[in-house]
Amino acid sequence: MSGFEVAGVVLASLPLIVNALEHYAEGIATAKRFWSYKSEVRSLILQVNTERGIFINTLEQLLTGIVRGEHMAEFLTRRELWQDKEVEQKLKDRLRGAYAIYLGNVRGMDAELRRMMQKLVLGPDGKPQFTDPGTFKQEIRRLKFSISKSEYAEILGNLKHYNQQLARLTKQSLDLEPTRSTEGKKRCPNFKALQMCTRNLYSTIKQGWCCGCPGHAVNLRLENRTAKYSTDDEFLEMTPFRVVFSYTTSSSSSTSMWDWKEADIRWIVEKPIQNTPLQTCASNTPFSAPSSTTRKVRFQQVQFQSTTSSSNSTQTQTQTRTQTTIASATYEQIQDLCKSMANLKQPHRELCIGYLVDSLKRKHGIYVLEPPAAYHQPQPQSEPPWATYSLKETQLDKLRIAVDLASSVLQLYKTPWLEERMAHDSIFFIHRPGVSLYDHPYVCRKFAPQIGSSGTSTSSVTTAPCRVIRNQTLFTLGLLLIELWYGKCIEELCEPCDLMCQGTPGVEWCTAERLVENDIEFEAGICYSEAVRRCIRCDFDRKDLDLNEESFQEVVYDRVVASLERTLQQFTGNSLD
Repeated sequence: MSGFEVAGVVLASLPLIVNALEHYAEGIATAKRFWSYKSEVRSLILQVNTERGIFINTLEQLLTGIVRGEHMAEFLTRRELWQDKEVEQKLKDRLRGAYAIYLGNVRGMDAELRRMMQKLVLGPDGKPQFTDPGTFKQEIRRLKFSISKSEYAEILGNLKHYNQQLARLTKQSLDLEPTRSTEGKKRCPNFKALQMCTRNLYSTIKQGWCCGCPGHAVNLRLENRTAKYSTDDEFLEMTPFRVVFSYTTSSSSSTSMWDWKEADIRWIVEKPIQNTPLQTCASNTPFSAPSSTTRKVRFQQVQFQSTTSSSNSTQTQTQTRTQTTIASATYEQIQDLCKSMANLKQPHRELCIGYLVDSLKRKHGIYVLEPPAAYHQPQPQSEPPWATYSLKETQLDKLRIAVDLASSVLQLYKTPWLEERMAHDSIFFIHRPGVSLYDHPYVCRKFAPQIGSSGTSTSSVTTAPCRVIRNQTLFTLGLLLIELWYGKCIEELCEPCDLMCQGTPGVEWCTAERLVENDIEFEAGICYSEAVRRCIRCDFDRKDLDLNEESFQEVVYDRVVASLERTLQQFTGNSLD
């Protein structure tokens, strides 16, 4: 029997002992001479049940992310499942050098339980050797089993000791898992490069809006980007961005209506160039993202109704090099993005309508995707094409979105795409025929007319930083993860006790603190709740909490994004690497 299988034996032995003690308790009730042992046997039952509960909780924590969530209950009740070699290897990988210590404590528990079963004189099947409680008086004389609590004091003491050691070992292993070894750093994306590239993407698109239309917007798809590249060129080639352009077109009633174009933006390489280190993906002009005085996050949906299926919006992040390095001789530079989009006639799949040029003279192709056959557009006086809804789908959908959101906060920090306090209409989902509504969230950015503008941006009121909220961006992410899980905005989750917020940052903070302290771990699990807790309290065991610093980016990635990834793995059973 392997060491891993011993845990299954312990799980099977504990309920047998409890059942035996309960059977003896029924027998004691029939024999007046032994009534004085009633309380002692009940105490034994309680102690064994307590150790059983602690042991099950410990194993569930240890197996989270290794065994799929829907299989966990079955795994904890069926002894034969503990013969799975793949699960055993994953457990070894998680515990590393502590695996031998884990086995030693489990074997210690098994030995003590065997001693207890011997004192109870149970049969080979682990059950009492008599079935009729009314024969208890005769059977105790015949079998000479012990029902005195003092006889089991040493066994229970040792059992408790081994169980506590396992619980401590599990907690330490899970706490250290995100940061131990260099593997976390090796797989942490280059968020500095992503920030520069997304900042450059924004400025390049903005330059393309040369018209005076009032309602242009670009909606960037948020996704978890995990790949690492060694050079600037390789990074640009292998990192396309999915966007949805929205623009206005004139109608006969002199009003305007929304129209949409979905596209991939990819770098066009004209000729082989020398690889350079990952330093300058965009212009060096810094951008300070505006912040609003109030923060209300809502999940929005834009619905396209169609009778025919459309192209799938979920392409893999790794585009082939041949797609990206098409020669640009056949394409023209886009001088007016609005005009190019408005003149587009029923494009074929991935039609390149031209390219935009960034500040470093690099060409970025606009590959428009085939739209649905028909759109449902409301009348100007009717409800807008935005519909607020609560995310009440499967936990798997929520976890996928949570990973995308957390990763995107690091990718888009201090870029024009991400405000420190997200606005109510900044994050939404697009519903298209044949595609899951919850594949990816989008972030929306509107562009003001540039004709006649002096280049100055509209001023925004900023609020003084709160000393309790040590990082506003991470605090906002924590609120967003709470709202995502419960399918409600933070105001709807407020309770009367949260209104007594004098001396605190406010009602939002009190509501989030209460949920972190008392509720979300039971609702979403330990890994998800830990990610939320660290964001709300900015608890990363360090003084420097600047997300511009690469070392802090790595810590947040390991303890928030990776923690959410592990929760997602619990439901999928697959690695996200």
